[in-house]
Amino acid sequence: MSPTPLFLSAARIEALAAFRSLEPDAVTLHLAVDAGGLYPSTFHQLASDARRDPRMKTLGRDIDRIEAFIKSEFVPGPHRLAAVYSCAKRGLFETFALPQPFKSTLSVGETLDLRPLNALAGQYNRFMALLLGPAKARFVELHMGQAIELEAMSGEFETLDGLGAVAQHAATLARERRFDRLILGASDAAVSAFLPLLDPALQKDVILEPVLGPERPVEAVLERVLHNERQARSVRESVLVHRLLDAARQGSALIGLDAVAAAIQEGKASRVLVRDGYTKMGRACPKCGHLSVANRSCPWCFCATDMVLDLVSELGNKALDAGCELYRIMHDARFDGVCRIGAELKVAVNKPAAPPTSRALRGHFAMKDGKPSPLRPR
Repeated sequence: MSPTPLFLSAARIEALAAFRSLEPDAVTLHLAVDAGGLYPSTFHQLASDARRDPRMKTLGRDIDRIEAFIKSEFVPGPHRLAAVYSCAKRGLFETFALPQPFKSTLSVGETLDLRPLNALAGQYNRFMALLLGPAKARFVELHMGQAIELEAMSGEFETLDGLGAVAQHAATLARERRFDRLILGASDAAVSAFLPLLDPALQKDVILEPVLGPERPVEAVLERVLHNERQARSVRESVLVHRLLDAARQGSALIGLDAVAAAIQEGKASRVLVRDGYTKMGRACPKCGHLSVANRSCPWCFCATDMVLDLVSELGNKALDAGCELYRIMHDARFDGVCRIGAELKVAVNKPAAPPTSRALRGHFAMKDGKPSPLRPR
């Protein structure tokens, strides 16, 4: 069974990362998909601006193909970002979807803009679900909220020879598809017989899911994996939020939009946490691109600034440019109570020293008539 156009296999990611053109004719679309269904109008504005851009004057075929995909082929579903890569001169047209939104852009270059994909690379595992029955073994690959069923195996899987063939095929898929974890859905007896035959490298990463039998539909498998991913993400969010708030008290993190905007643009941020759905209007310098919450005059080049509708999205893009990790908080309610955006710093901020106590002063200065004298330090 061939992959769906939006499913991101490891091979597709590597091919996109390796793509190079001899001229700036590779077009990249990142389109944030909103719950209100306003993304087509956002794309229309991006396409209109692109057609007026001199750099894209000869790329009409690419823009037309992208427009046709968004209008008639793309189905939003649970997706929150549509990504399209097109280079008509070299026969490239690739599409995929991501589970988190980023700034909507339509750009051109010699390489493809993979920043959103790279930003999420460490946040989502690639799973392979093995649904093992007495006469059938199904393999379902799952990644970033999408699933694809690969070719199934038929045979007698109650014997050691049959189970050994399944274990060998799983090892082959691990090399070819490069999945991170293997999910095993089988009876207790099949699990006991199968695990010793599995490659040792896969044994340590097996997740047992007895509720996923060989006849379960792909949708049920995906929902089970998504449920487990949400739980794991919730735990990690709690850890990151606690770490951020603790670091903010020690001077190695900042909270609040003003402080985070400065840290990102000064290259001081290492990780940015932002509440999912958080937006805020702000200002941007048309000359140097500096972003601020309310500065009508750019503090860097003193030009008059323009209004931007989503300052948080713009800062997210700058964070990706600077190599920061961008992590969206989706579950932890404590984050809303303190701030909706924060940044861990590469180097702690030098906080002003606390004023010395009277006892410390008496210990530092010599005594004169029983009182401390600032003129006679020890």
